[in-house]
Amino acid sequence: MKTKQIFIIVALIGCLLSAISQMYAQSDRTFVSSAGIDSSTCGSQASPCRSFNVAIPNTNSGGEVIALDSGIYDTFNIAIAIPLTLSAAPGAHVQLADTGSGDRVAVNTGNPGGNVTLRNLTLIRRGTGSGSGINLAGGGTLQIENCLIDGFGIGINVSVGAATQVSITNTVVRNSFQDGVALLSSAGTLKVSINRSRFENTTNAGSLEAFGHGVFAQQRSKVTIRDSVATGNAGAGFYAAASGADLTIEDSESSNNRDGVIASDHFGVGAGAVTVSNTVVTHNSGIGFYQLGAGVFNSLGNNNVRRNGTNTTGTINVVSGT
Repeated sequence: MKTKQIFIIVALIGCLLSAISQMYAQSDRTFVSSAGIDSSTCGSQASPCRSFNVAIPNTNSGGEVIALDSGIYDTFNIAIAIPLTLSAAPGAHVQLADTGSGDRVAVNTGNPGGNVTLRNLTLIRRGTGSGSGINLAGGGTLQIENCLIDGFGIGINVSVGAATQVSITNTVVRNSFQDGVALLSSAGTLKVSINRSRFENTTNAGSLEAFGHGVFAQQRSKVTIRDSVATGNAGAGFYAAASGADLTIEDSESSNNRDGVIASDHFGVGAGAVTVSNTVVTHNSGIGFYQLGAGVFNSLGNNNVRRNGTNTTGTINVVSGT
């Protein structure tokens, strides 16, 4: 009899431990909501968290955190250290609260790291112009889709030390203080694809080399831009500088900036290269196509470069598309 009782007790304990384990288990998909409640066990669709920061530890590597409804989320900056997707449900306006300082979303999954995707999110910082909206310091792949990034020091800042790939699609970066997008790799090639995006109203008109640009491609960054617009920037719309920076622009627009497109050497650290095709460069107060120093500027000869302060300066090479 005692043996049977012991067996029953052990079985009950096993069931209890299993239930506790399931209660605290991470999930491939977790949820946040403006009506959610943060806890160590939140994250199911029936019991969502209130904050991405709380849902992330409850999510498996490679999983997804989904905001179910419109609202302002997370009063603290978000750090992502594992492969993960943060997204908003279709039709929901999901805005991350203005934290006032620091990088609003910091991504560092290590070198090499896994894939991080940010989708359908709004990031706004008002008045301070500090930090980065999205800062990538280490990882394998970063995908930014359908996001609005407004009012940061740098909208999207990528500064890595190993081979990395970044994709920016259907995204607006505006009202940055330093640069809309800044791209740099100290080691390994940084491959960047930008499609159907806008880079607007970067405000700092400081150094020609460093600040005020819509997209600023620096060392070891291989960047392709298609169907995109840079407008109203205090520096250049698109700028390639320093050794290994190679910027290809196609079917795009750079207008009403100080300069349209620049290829230069940056503080003497090698030279950048630009190739431009079927692109409108107009109404820039300075120079439309600007080759500076040892920079290499290639044009396929099918661009509309008109009504700038000066349309072209430096050596503009007309090349074929093959």
